[in-house]
This record gives sequence, C-alpha cells and structure tokens, in this order.
Amino acid sequence: MALLRSIRDGLRGLFRRRAVEAELDDEVQDYLAQATRERIRGGMTPESAARAARLELGSVAAVKEEARSGGWEANLESVGSDFRYAARSLRKNPGFTLVALLTLALGIGATTAIFSSVNAVILRPLPFRDADRLAVLWTDDVRRGLHEVETSFPTVRDWQAQTRTFAELAVFSFDNTVTLLGGDEPERTTSSFVSTRLFPLLGAEPLLGRGITAEDQQRREPVVVLSYGLWQRRFGGRRDVVGKFLSLDGDGTASKGGPRSVRVIGVMPPEFFFPGPGTQLWEPVTSYWRLQRESGDRFFNNWRVVGRLAPGASFSAAQVDMDAIGRRLAQAYPSPDPDFPGFGVTVVPLLDQVTGKNLQRALWVLLGAVGLVLLIACVNLASLQLARGAARGRELAVRVSLGAGRLRLLRQLLTESLTLAGIGGAAGLALAAAVVRVLAAAAPPGIARIDGMRVDGTVLAFMAGVSILAGILFGIVPAWTLSRSNPNDALKTGGPGASGTRRIRSLLVVAECALAVVLLIGAGLLIRSAVRLQAVDPGFDPDHVLLVRVAAAAVRGPAETVYGRRLAALATLTERLAGVHGVRDVGAVSSLLRRDNPDQFITVEGGAGGPGGGGTGQLASSSVDPGFFSTMRVPLRRGRLHSQGDAVAAVHLIVTSEAVDYAGPAEAAVVNQAFVQRFFPDRDPIGRRFYLGAPPKVYWYEIVGVVGDMHRQGLEKGVIPEYFGSNLGGSTDLVLRTDGNPLALAPAVRQEIRSVDRTLMILSVGTADRALGALSTARRFQTWLLAGFAAFALALAAVGLYGLLHYAVAQRTQEIGVRIALGARAPDVIGLVLGEGMALAAGGIALGVAAALGVTRLMAYMLFEIGATDAATFTAVPLILAGVALVACYLPARRATQVDPLRALKTE
Repeated sequence: MALLRSIRDGLRGLFRRRAVEAELDDEVQDYLAQATRERIRGGMTPESAARAARLELGSVAAVKEEARSGGWEANLESVGSDFRYAARSLRKNPGFTLVALLTLALGIGATTAIFSSVNAVILRPLPFRDADRLAVLWTDDVRRGLHEVETSFPTVRDWQAQTRTFAELAVFSFDNTVTLLGGDEPERTTSSFVSTRLFPLLGAEPLLGRGITAEDQQRREPVVVLSYGLWQRRFGGRRDVVGKFLSLDGDGTASKGGPRSVRVIGVMPPEFFFPGPGTQLWEPVTSYWRLQRESGDRFFNNWRVVGRLAPGASFSAAQVDMDAIGRRLAQAYPSPDPDFPGFGVTVVPLLDQVTGKNLQRALWVLLGAVGLVLLIACVNLASLQLARGAARGRELAVRVSLGAGRLRLLRQLLTESLTLAGIGGAAGLALAAAVVRVLAAAAPPGIARIDGMRVDGTVLAFMAGVSILAGILFGIVPAWTLSRSNPNDALKTGGPGASGTRRIRSLLVVAECALAVVLLIGAGLLIRSAVRLQAVDPGFDPDHVLLVRVAAAAVRGPAETVYGRRLAALATLTERLAGVHGVRDVGAVSSLLRRDNPDQFITVEGGAGGPGGGGTGQLASSSVDPGFFSTMRVPLRRGRLHSQGDAVAAVHLIVTSEAVDYAGPAEAAVVNQAFVQRFFPDRDPIGRRFYLGAPPKVYWYEIVGVVGDMHRQGLEKGVIPEYFGSNLGGSTDLVLRTDGNPLALAPAVRQEIRSVDRTLMILSVGTADRALGALSTARRFQTWLLAGFAAFALALAAVGLYGLLHYAVAQRTQEIGVRIALGARAPDVIGLVLGEGMALAAGGIALGVAAALGVTRLMAYMLFEIGATDAATFTAVPLILAGVALVACYLPARRATQVDPLRALKTE
C-alpha cells in the first residue's frame, strides 16, 4: 500500500502541480498559524508570536523545496531540468553543437546501417519453425577434401534408421532447371524434388491448397507446389490455380521424357524459400526420372538432406552421432571403387548453410570496423568536450561554489553528453534509413537474405543502445575530469586544470591515432588484395565479348532426331550470328562461368595420378562448340580442338549410350592443363581415355587436345581440372567477340536469334567482362566499404590532432610570446609545436601497429595472395598517417609563429 501511495502521490505531483503547490502553501500557513497560537498561549503578543514562528520555520522557499524533494518525482523533475539546461547550453554553442551532431550522425548512422545488414543476414531467424534446430547433412569426401557432397538414397535411409540425435530427416534436390510451358511464352525457372516430410519438418504451411503427401509419393502423382512469387508473376495471384495443370520440361532433352503435365496442389507463403530464394517449384521425389535406378545404388550421390534435432540434442552431439553411423556404414558396405566418396558426414546448421561462414565473418568484420569509426568519433568528441569544459571553467566553478556537489556536477555534464548523443542518434537513424536503401541496392547479387535489410524494432533498439553508449563514452572522461577541478584555480585562471585537461586530451589523441592505424591497415590489406586480384590472368579474353544465355524449347521425337535437330540449329545460329555487322567470332559453351563447386568422379585409363588423385579433388565438365576456344582467345597447348565431326559423333554416342560397354568408342574431349597436371604429370595425355560411370556400363572420352587454364569460377579461386565435350544441352551461353561496344549489338543479335528460332528463350544478355567481374563484386564491395570507413577515421584523427594543438597554442600564447620576445625564431617555435604533436602521433602509430598485428589475423580469409602481416602495408600505413599528422601539426605551429609578443605580454 505504501508503494502504491508513493506512486499515486508522485504522479499527482507531476501532473497536478498547481493543486499540489496550493496544498503545500496551505500546509505551511497552517503550520505557522498553529505555531503562532502556541506561542500566544505561552504569553507572547500576536506580533511577537508570528515573528518567532517564522524564524523557527526558516525560509519558506527552502521548506517548500525540501518538501518537494521528498518523493521520487523530484528526482525525475531534476533530471528533466538537467536535460532542459543541456538543450539551452547546446543552443548557445551552435558551432560546437553542429560539429558534434554531424560527427555523431555519421558514426551512429553508419554503424546502424551495417548492423541492419548483420541483423538481416545473421541475427534474424530463418522463416521456419525453430530454425535454430535445423541442419543440413552432407557426405564428407575426406579423400578429395570435399566436405559437402550430396548423398545417396540408401545412405539417407540408413541415417534415418540409426540416428538418435535427429527427430526426422527429409531429402531434397537443388537447382533443377525447368521450362514452364504455355502462356504467352515459355519461362525458365528452377524446381526442387522434395520428400513428403520436408514442409512439416520446416514447419511451413501452404498459403493455398496443401503440401506433398505420402499418398502423392506412393502413387507417383505428378503434382507441384508453387512459390508465392511464381503464383503472382505467372498466374496473377488467382486463387483458382489449385487444381490447374501445368506443362513442364526439364532441359529439352528426350532422355528425360520431354514435357510432362503436373497438377498444382498448393502455393507457399511469400516469406518461404527453400533450398534457395530462386526455387519456384517443389515436386515429389518420385517425379525425378532416375529415382528408381538410384534408389538402390549408393554411388548415385544426388540428394541433399535437412534434419531437425531431437529435443535436448546439440549440433556437436549430432556430429558425433553421425560420425559413428558413418563408421558403421563403412564397415557394412565396403567399396573397392576409388571414386566412392565414403560414408563420412558433415553436419552444418541451416543458417550457416544459407548464409555461409565467410559472409558472416565479413559482416562481423565490417561491423567491427564501423564500430571503430564510431569509437574514434567518440574520442574526438571527448576531446572537444574537454576543450569546451575548459572554456566553461568559471561557470563550473561558480556552480561548485554555490554548493553543487561532485556527483551533481557529474550528472549534469553526463546529461549534456546524453542529450547530444540522443539528438545525434535521431539524425543518425534518418541517415541509416537512407544508407540501408543504398546498401541494399549496391550489395552484390547472391548475398543471402540481404534483401531483408530494413530499419525494424531490433535496429531501432540497437541504435538507441549505441546512442546511449556513445553519449557515455564521449561524456564520462570529460565529466569526470571537469567535476574534479579545483574551483579556486578555475576562478583564477578561467579554466579548470588546463594542464590536466591537456594531458587527458593528449591521451585521447594517441588512442585516436592507434584506432585509425588499425582501420587503415585493414583497409590497406584489402586494397592490396584487390590489386593482386585484378592482376590475375583469367586465361581468356573477356573484353568486347557479348554474352547471351539461351535455352532450347522442348522438342518431341526420337532421341537421335532431337539431338540432331539441336546440333543443326546451333550450327545455323552461330553461322547467322557471325554474319551480324560488327561481330568477329562466335562460339558456344554450356556455361562460360561457374558459381558451383563441381566434384565429378572419373576413372582415367593409365593416369599417373590415379582416379581421384591430386589437387582438391574437384573436377568440372562443360560442353563447347568448335568456335568457343578461338572466340575467347584460349590458347591451344597441345593436340587439336573440337571439330563439327566430333559434335556429330558425340550425338550418336549419346543416343546409343545405353549399349556402350567397357570397350566401347569414345567422345572427343579437350582438357585443360590442370587436368594434365593432376592425371598425366609425366606423360603425353593425347590419345588417353577416361570414363564416367562404373563397369561394365561406362561412357568413354578420349583426349584430343589440351588448352590453357581458365579461371571460370572467378579470379580469386584456383583453377580446377576440366574436360570439355561436344554435347551442348538445352541451356547455352553464346559468346560473340565484337569490334566495338558489345551491348550496342544486343538488339541486332536478339533479332537474329528470333529469326532463326522463335521458340529459343533468351534468358540474359550482358558482357563477359561484367559477368566475370560479378564473381568478385562481394570482395570489392567489402574492400571499398572498409576503405571508406578508414578514410573517415583518418580524417577524424587528423581533426583531433589539429584541434588539440590549436587549443594548446591558444593556451600557451603568453609562453610563446615570451619565447619570441627572448629571441626564439620561427623554426624554433614550429619545432616546439611539431615535436609535441608528432610525439603523440608516433605513440598512437606504434600502439596501432601492435594492435593491428593481432586484429588483421581475423580477416586473413578475406585476403588474396598476401599475408595478414604484409610488410608493404604495415610500412605504408604508418607513413601515410605520419604525413597526415605532420600537416595537422604544421597548421597550429604556423599560427604559433604569428603570436605578437607585446600583445601576449600585455594580456599576461
């Protein structure tokens, strides 16, 4: 009851002030009246009694103030008074306030914007039920160093039967390219084959209709679930789409049965995505055309697995459990085949799988970098606060003389800092909202969940916390220092402890320089890496090359007819495109660049390295036409390139591949130098053969030529062994070398493609150099963002050093005047000021280099062909900062030489 009464009285005092004041007046007057009557009864006259009562009571105002301070509302009112005074004080100093607010807005805004990306990519839960309990399970091919390999159906069944740490498992495929037929024109999209338990395991419910059931899978029903985006884009969001039939085609090849009709049974909600944001369709695993063949063979590792942890299980326990299962399976099903990936298991939390560890580390590094910038800004503001406090010395001394205690003064000064930080935080929030939009637009494609960047409740809470923390950081040292000042000294000199204040400001400048060095070295390492990356020879010439990705429409008929028509159509198309004015050469490849990590298994006949030996174990295959290598200026190192006859022979081999035996004919193949180094390091590879599959049914290739290595996965990734066949599938990259701007020929090329085959889908048009550069955009984005932060930090450090020396010169005007009067020359004065400033800069540089030696190791994975302690960077950055510091010190030093000794002595 007492607590409730206190709350009630406090609220009444806050919101009914006039009534409370009137009651307080009445109580004081009633007390005086009672005291007067008691004294009259004691024999005093009324006038004497009233005077004695007033003297005993003392100051009425003081009594009222004491009464008001008795409740909790008085403290609240006092804090409010402090904030009002702080606002008036900031208005009286517009120059200081503007500089401080601008610095805070930039620091807090940048920090909040980067945090919004961390929140969107890492911190915000995935749109699944208890997403932190989900994991992706991979086969761990230890021998080849490939730790995330797809798994076979029989192995998944064993996992389900033996695991104790996963409540349930579901299988899915990834990146199945399909063509949606019908409508105005065909549409190329992606689908995933999934098991019936996938949607329930993820906790996802369809927005319309239903998901895939066990009955659908058992009866091999041709059904499909649509994504929300595809439903809106292709079907206009019509609710009657459930039950409709769609026509889908795989990649246009007859080997997959051509187009098939599927029935729509459901639509997923807009926030759902799995396994990737580009997946638009989900079909039962029984719709996969080779499922029956693969379901009993452990060599067909074509499936990915997602699992939900059992109650009480952890990811580490799950890894131990799956390792034990893998060892049991290895003993139960030994395989002599050297290409078999084994039974090792890798358990990856779903969030790590979606975003990637490297992306998470990069975002944390950027957040740490912008946090350092904010810390430097706080140090700068602390130095400004100290200088401003020195100017307010008399005011603070008067407050102390009138009875203000140290804690009261400390609270007032901190309140001013927090007021400044609050206003700066609000301005920073507005800046962050704009920066978030810019970052979302400028972010490289392919960054998972980056489209979810926004200023939400979490970001607002972070901004508020950062603002309060910044206010405390840049306010506590000045407040503590100024509250300890001697009022007598301040009243005499006009400033509170000038020498002590200058020492603290010097320490702040040293810290500022040290933090700037850490940021500059980090940015310098990334810039050096970017320069090294740009110097890498891609192995082909992407300049002046138009890149057009096309997809063949579905073709029905016998396999030989389908493949023959496709080959003839491609030959006609490249011939017609070569005739376009401005086109010099034309070629075709299944995909010019790769974003995947291919891990094909082959058996090499007579290879010195042996099957699967050497390198990382990665191996890629592609198909090309006879003009590809010459168009892209890929050098021929040995043997010959493909011919049109090779392509015709390849069609016959593919059509009859079901009858190929262990001694069958071979398709001509061109390999790269990395392939030769891995499998034929000490012998001629020309005429050697290798095959896919397992005896007795295999598919042979014979090496007819060797070409130079190409960085088709991006300049920062090492070259992997590759072989090139002649069978171009339904999706193809056309490469056209032009005389001028490739994009200027795009309309003519589109028209020519339409005139040759109106059913051919043009999926994208661009240039090869931009496509190659896009593989490194994430690195460039991180580099220039960190470089911008470092430049801002360098500017803040220079401003801090300049401000300190400028203030020091102003404080030492009389001393410098005396020195000049006694014969000191301008170089002597300049040397005096420069020596003081450069000593501080040197101390900060030394501390920063020492700190950077440890910090840069955290970003070693972001570097390319340089070490985390690169000598050139660690030498150049201190020199740059020393040069900037020299300029920042010279300006106040130059001002010091202009001191008039007579005027300085007069002021003394």
